[in-house]
Amino acid sequence: MARTGRTLQALDRRGPATRPVSAGVGPPASAGVGAVLDDAATLRGGLLSSTDVGSANRARLLQALVDDGPTSRADLARRINVPRATISTIVTGLLEAGVLQEDPPQPPLDGIGKPPRPLWFAPDALLCGAISVSRGSVDTAVINARGEILARGRSQISADGATGALDDEIVAAASSVLWAFRGRLTGIGLTVPALCHTDSMQVLACTPIPSLVGTRLPPLLSEAFGVPCVLEQDVRAFAVGEKWFGLGRGIPDFAALQFGVGVGAGIVLTGHLMSGRGGHSVQLGHTCVDPDGIACSCGLRGCWETLAGHRWLRNEAVRRGVPGGRDTTPKRLAGRKAAGDEAAAGLLAAYGDNLAIGMANLVQLLSLQLFIIHGDVVHAGEEFRAELQSKVVARCLPALAGDVRVEYSALDQDAGLLGAAATVLTRRLGVAP
Repeated sequence: MARTGRTLQALDRRGPATRPVSAGVGPPASAGVGAVLDDAATLRGGLLSSTDVGSANRARLLQALVDDGPTSRADLARRINVPRATISTIVTGLLEAGVLQEDPPQPPLDGIGKPPRPLWFAPDALLCGAISVSRGSVDTAVINARGEILARGRSQISADGATGALDDEIVAAASSVLWAFRGRLTGIGLTVPALCHTDSMQVLACTPIPSLVGTRLPPLLSEAFGVPCVLEQDVRAFAVGEKWFGLGRGIPDFAALQFGVGVGAGIVLTGHLMSGRGGHSVQLGHTCVDPDGIACSCGLRGCWETLAGHRWLRNEAVRRGVPGGRDTTPKRLAGRKAAGDEAAAGLLAAYGDNLAIGMANLVQLLSLQLFIIHGDVVHAGEEFRAELQSKVVARCLPALAGDVRVEYSALDQDAGLLGAAATVLTRRLGVAP
């Protein structure tokens, strides 16, 4: 693995000397093609040398693999519109670096010609530490660029302790899994259920775990394992994970939405993760959908979160007399509906309406056509998914509604870990988002 890192630096000959960056803040000095190309354009007023062009072509090749999965040299040449000889030069360097490998030949689709050999990420290359923090627990894993989990563990943490004590608990929990891979990791991805400033790697606000505000986890983890640490809001990482490993692969515009205690969104536009001004994460759950609505935990009134979160669902279940109201979930409501409970069916339908309001607004605003759903809602079943998709379409202008899809994430419980790994790979290889 160390050989992979050194060879990538050699391939990007200007990389390490271009722009030193403090651990955990922005891309590392050896971040690769993306950072190198940006610096070259800045330093030369937009004029690129042959070395920069080579880096750009390599980034395009890697982006094609991220978007399309295992791909032959000939298909890559067509995909990124460069000569086959250029592809061979780039591929040779990446094969020698141990980043890629050629898989066994596959039969041609038309049965004619030489069997292609798909290129794909090597299983022992670009190993990423992945840490997903939630209230009361932290999941840690080592994941490769194929999305394969090589090691994992879960530890309990104190959600209400002091910031320094919580940092120590999380570092200890991560070390129990990552220490065996020290010296082989490309980087560490850290996802948290919090409003983050991605440029400065700071947690600005975190309702589930208040002591994460002021955390020093990125530099602590970077120092402990000798690699950069990338901090990201959990649902934004979900979107990056979907682009690398899930339903967002090859899709330029989509939203990953999480419905639970609150509402979170990671939005990808033209292949890039959308960020707010100054690196702030997008706060879609706190957009107003009801001017006369109830007060939100954020201090505003009528936020989408007040209609699409657990609080509304459970309060409404009590009001409507649905059994087990205070502990109800979309899955339980779907089960009661299937058993003929009309009150549960009515509540589930109303909840779907609430979700559809915000999703339709995104269609109207950004012309999104794919929504990938995370959270408890994915356990409500296929019937609820289909009805939710219909509700979203019904609220959109016909010209925008034709191809709208609502899908449950296939990443399931590993979405946080895979998203954390994907944020590292994105920085390391210089690909979108």
